[in-house]
Amino acid sequence: MIKRVDLPKDELPHDNQAIEWWYFNGFLNGKNKYAFMTTLFKADKDKVNLKFLKIPVKTIYFSHSLLFNLTTKKVEKEVLPLVLVSSDSFKRKDLFINYFSPLRKEYYNYEIARYDDKLRVKTKFFDLFLKQNKKPLLENQTGYIDLGEKSTYYYTYSNLSVSGFINNEKVTGIAWHDKQWSNNGFMNDYWLWFSLQLPNNTEIVCFDYKGKKMATISYPNGRLETLEASFNPIGNKWISRKKMEYHLEWEIKIGKFLIKTKPMITDCEMNFGFINYWEGPITADVNGIKAQGFMEYLAENKGKFSKIIEWDKSVLDKIRKMI
Repeated sequence: MIKRVDLPKDELPHDNQAIEWWYFNGFLNGKNKYAFMTTLFKADKDKVNLKFLKIPVKTIYFSHSLLFNLTTKKVEKEVLPLVLVSSDSFKRKDLFINYFSPLRKEYYNYEIARYDDKLRVKTKFFDLFLKQNKKPLLENQTGYIDLGEKSTYYYTYSNLSVSGFINNEKVTGIAWHDKQWSNNGFMNDYWLWFSLQLPNNTEIVCFDYKGKKMATISYPNGRLETLEASFNPIGNKWISRKKMEYHLEWEIKIGKFLIKTKPMITDCEMNFGFINYWEGPITADVNGIKAQGFMEYLAENKGKFSKIIEWDKSVLDKIRKMI
């Protein structure tokens, strides 16, 4: 039997998985120009193999968000090492997740939910509604990928129109949504990943996961094509404040496509326990056509660690009372 993503069913969470996440990025126009990213992670504490997430619950949730003001070059980052979901989350027929951070004084309500033909994504930074314009992009044609030492299910809504607000500023734009889940936990992972949106409604997702290189293209008519990809760094490495080294400019070859990428903003490193990764908006030249997208780069960790998350006893007691 061929393993295949089943939509819209697979928008919902899956049992007995090590890790699962709902990821969004996009570009917005209002009084200023913006880019954004947010991800909600659901993990099995015992399977995910992230030792710094020792906490007295089996299923843990955590969230990472970014808001880039492309006009002023200001970057706002938020890493929430623990969020709690509301009692009514996952109780509806369609996707509904309401969550918050119990670890800070200010209260912000977060949400990822489906309302008919739209997805709502609400964070501290923005409140957006996303409408799908094309059929889903299933990575590797089926949404199932064998990566060798692990496997994953993976689908994308690669062309979403957006309307909503950043604070009180009305914005519109285009977004990208990934959903991924795997029964395999963290295995000294490292990867390079790109999402690319062309002005002719062609979208490309490509990655290099520990030497496994793949690209899937969604053409304007919705046709999908999966091809091998090659990735070559251009220019010098950027060294972050955590002393991690990242190549930020790349040349990518995918079939007939020659792609060259550049970051819109350089300092986009995110820090989570011992995991440091670069996540940010990019410009791209695709066969002479200007495009935009995102790059995510978890470099191979060669002994460079940020501080492991240490849970204070008072925090653990607070969590126990809330669950």
